[in-house]
Amino acid sequence: MGKVVHNAKDRSSATTASAFQKECIETIKKINEFKLIAEANAVSSIYKNPDLIRETSLKLDDITNNAWRVYYSIANDLINIEQKNTLDELTISMYLSKHSKLSAKYDEYGGFDKIESAVEYIKEENFDAYVSEIKKWNAVMKLAKIGFPVGDKLSKYVDARADDIYNELEALLNHTFINVETQVKTFNACDGLFDLIDKLNSGSQVGMPLKNADILNREIGGVNFNGNIYGLGANSGVGKSTTAINYLMPSVLENNEKMVIMINEEDQDKVRRELLIWVANNIYKANIHKYVLRDGHFSPEVLENLKKAAKFLEDLKDRRNITIVPFEKYTVKAAIKVIKKYSSMGVRLFVLDTLKESSDSRNVETWKSMERDMVDLYDVVKPSAKNVALFVTYQLGKASVKLRYYTNNEIGQAKNIIDVFSVNLMMRRPFDDEFPGGSHEIKAYKITGKNGKTKIPYQLDPDKHYMITFITKNRFGNTDPFQIISEYDLSMNINKDVAICNIPQDF
Repeated sequence: MGKVVHNAKDRSSATTASAFQKECIETIKKINEFKLIAEANAVSSIYKNPDLIRETSLKLDDITNNAWRVYYSIANDLINIEQKNTLDELTISMYLSKHSKLSAKYDEYGGFDKIESAVEYIKEENFDAYVSEIKKWNAVMKLAKIGFPVGDKLSKYVDARADDIYNELEALLNHTFINVETQVKTFNACDGLFDLIDKLNSGSQVGMPLKNADILNREIGGVNFNGNIYGLGANSGVGKSTTAINYLMPSVLENNEKMVIMINEEDQDKVRRELLIWVANNIYKANIHKYVLRDGHFSPEVLENLKKAAKFLEDLKDRRNITIVPFEKYTVKAAIKVIKKYSSMGVRLFVLDTLKESSDSRNVETWKSMERDMVDLYDVVKPSAKNVALFVTYQLGKASVKLRYYTNNEIGQAKNIIDVFSVNLMMRRPFDDEFPGGSHEIKAYKITGKNGKTKIPYQLDPDKHYMITFITKNRFGNTDPFQIISEYDLSMNINKDVAICNIPQDF
């Protein structure tokens, strides 16, 4: 009898699984029906204006209908691989003469007649909307595949944006979990102080040190992960992105922390190159300049050192210390989603390089949009939310190019972004007349001695590269007590704090 019962259970499980699978298949079938029109419109738009395929984030894997996959594949090959500029019947016929299997499918699905009839009613200015619709349904399809009960909501999702669906699901989760913690917590401000002293004595407020920035670390205490935002501002081309990488990535690896860097002006290989150069020059003293990587055709010695640096990093890859997230189109909503996702996976440090206006902001002045976005970012990282650190790079106002002394006024119109910063740093290179013998020669000092009050004059070397860092906001210590002079070779990713100075204010 026991054996019979066991088989009955097996049959019951199989029936249940089959029912779930049938429901999932039916839901995906309906999604594809809703999605078909957007796929047809998007691909037809490309045939009407082939330049669209060079600019879009739409990929073959985004399209599920077999016919429109064939049409997209042909267009992609002709425009992006064979560098054609038109998708007329003759060009397509010549291409398909070399691809018999694809040609058979093309004919099966209606050939050029299908495209001709489709492009007549297509409005190519709606192309971005078509692509967004495709990606929305792809997201819903993923939800269906992992068991989310979306089948009865599909008709509602037709007129919804992807963000609307995301917000609805997030609200549903929040509603579900909001009452898990039912008791409101209160604290007596005059209680628990001895425990607090012990906590502070253990160094709980000391953050992860910035690499090779001893003076700066002494002033701001490194990067504290407990819900703080750090800003780094400079003019274009000064080296904001490189500085963020030099400060944070080596320290993350050294301390086995986890960091996500969100980039919207470079690609992932740029970040990898910077890190490779840092390891080669700082760990293996290889003396390799960035132009060597750019020019290629490495000498045996350079190749050996680069491979050593690569092995050093490859040996750490399973720890997944550093994750790169490139944005094709930056929006603060996308950044917030990344922070929410990876903070739940244990990541405590996020970098946004570079803060700019969201691409989806509409009818709002740029500075207002950036200020609002910065508040939204803080609401995610603050101690009562995800409790993580965010390091943000941003560009200073154009007028700051001629200034010697930086204050928070140099942020430009969006000055209020600094309200949510715990620390704000600004940096510039020295002017020619600030070197020895110049009309504005910098008087710098090394700080020595146990009490840190012994000053030894330090003179800038005209043959070296330097950076001047201003601490314009600091919740962990003094704000702008002095400026920091660092030796800075951006060509080799080598930096080191060497002295302090007091730059006179501009008048």
